[in-house]
Amino acid sequence: MSGGLRLVAVSDIQGNWDALDLIAGQHKAGAIIHTGNFGFWNSGTVGRASDVGYLKQIVAFSDVLPQKTVLALNNLSTINGSAAHKSGDKPVESPDFKDELAKVESLSHMDKYISGEKTLPCPVYTIVGPLDDPVIVEEVMCGAVDIPNLHIVSHDQAYTLKVSENGPDVQLYGLGGNLKVHSLFDNGSVDGRLCGKVGDLWITLAQVAHLFLNHQSLQENGPSIKIFMSHSPVIKTPLLEHLAIITGADFTISQGLHFKYPVSGNGMSFVDSMGGSAGYIENYRSKFSRLRMILGELWLVIKDDVNRILAADTEMRNLIELGLSLFDKIPVTIGDSTESIVKLTLGAAEEENADDMEVSKLSLKKINDMYFSAYYNLWHFNLCDHMINTGMSDRQAVDHEEMSDEREEEPTEFNVMVFSLSPKGNFRLVHCNSQGFNFQVPKATPGTETETSGNSSDEGTVRAQEYSPEYDGEAKTDRSDDIRRTKELLNSTYKDYRARGRGRGRGARGARGGKRGRPAR
Repeated sequence: MSGGLRLVAVSDIQGNWDALDLIAGQHKAGAIIHTGNFGFWNSGTVGRASDVGYLKQIVAFSDVLPQKTVLALNNLSTINGSAAHKSGDKPVESPDFKDELAKVESLSHMDKYISGEKTLPCPVYTIVGPLDDPVIVEEVMCGAVDIPNLHIVSHDQAYTLKVSENGPDVQLYGLGGNLKVHSLFDNGSVDGRLCGKVGDLWITLAQVAHLFLNHQSLQENGPSIKIFMSHSPVIKTPLLEHLAIITGADFTISQGLHFKYPVSGNGMSFVDSMGGSAGYIENYRSKFSRLRMILGELWLVIKDDVNRILAADTEMRNLIELGLSLFDKIPVTIGDSTESIVKLTLGAAEEENADDMEVSKLSLKKINDMYFSAYYNLWHFNLCDHMINTGMSDRQAVDHEEMSDEREEEPTEFNVMVFSLSPKGNFRLVHCNSQGFNFQVPKATPGTETETSGNSSDEGTVRAQEYSPEYDGEAKTDRSDDIRRTKELLNSTYKDYRARGRGRGRGARGARGGKRGRPAR
């Protein structure tokens, strides 16, 4: 590449590979970054799935299946669903759902790209999403299936984009799948390099160690821009953020929140402001401290079992030991004594001698310096799902055929972030688009006018309607009780806050601010 690079970031195309051609054309993409749920599905995916809920997710958010097919399948997904919901029982799955879905010609555009009938418009770098079929992903990763221009970023595969002769390169690396702390030591039922199960792929500690080793081995022939990719949102996942920090990431690009607006910011953006500038950085560090304590508590429970399983597997034992060491040195800032900090190691926790303590102090200082730098300089971008369904506001229309006709008349838009890298190394966000909320007041239907007019004077009425998948329509239709309860909670919280007065220390105010400003676990 020469003359700079336009890098388009998008997420959750869920089988709609054709959309990438439109996206690349609209934004003159030199390369596309995709953060999971690419749509590695075929007819065999239905048979391999033991969880009908997984297949329902694919159908509910599909842009590939015809709208009539989606509606018909959603009607088959449960029987007596409303009654079960009201009584508190689980809906009963219809046995016809899998059978009917198996008759669908294709869940994804993938087969046409495998056959060569269609080609990707530019290099596409994607990580694996939790919904991708691990059997197909493994075939692509090992080279059994070749799709030109498609590259899977994983714990053992990173990529370097050469932009110009004198400018910086772009390094793409990261981890795909969900992150669950309790699954870090569980490979799941999947064979090959991926971990988890069909319908829920996740990250393990061994993959974390693999990623670190692979990243350390990358050759840097000059300055580079490091972009850490994940599906799980980095801003809400301290384990991934810590990993991005210690590998020297400049940016993170992720998904997993499914918001209607994209999110971007650095560490300072997502912590509360109590305590002045010193309070900012301490609150930022505290989320890593909490992560460290949680890992310690988990390790106390499972250490003996892990040691027994790894007794005969030296290679995996070394990987797990490395993975543990990456998180063992996280500084603990909360008021626990050092005796309560569980050492993360497969071996016995021995007392440190003077030399070891000096090394530990240097390691802690280095990590603290990394946190301080990342607090200001590591920028996070969280994407929306790829498609802006411009006709979604008409989902309440009775005539679905008329709704589809209206959609066809409207131009297709996509939730994307577009970055530009100049030959001189200036990396900018030049375009951002989002789905947003629809503030058009829905038309009253017969039989609801009295109820609507009765609530029209309610000060807390919210007129914004969030776009939602059709299968969840009943749950989204009447939210007045939720809105009322939320308003009462906010009012009572605000009154309590005012009653405490200002300038009386950080106690309760700091705690409440922390819940509001820091990413929730």
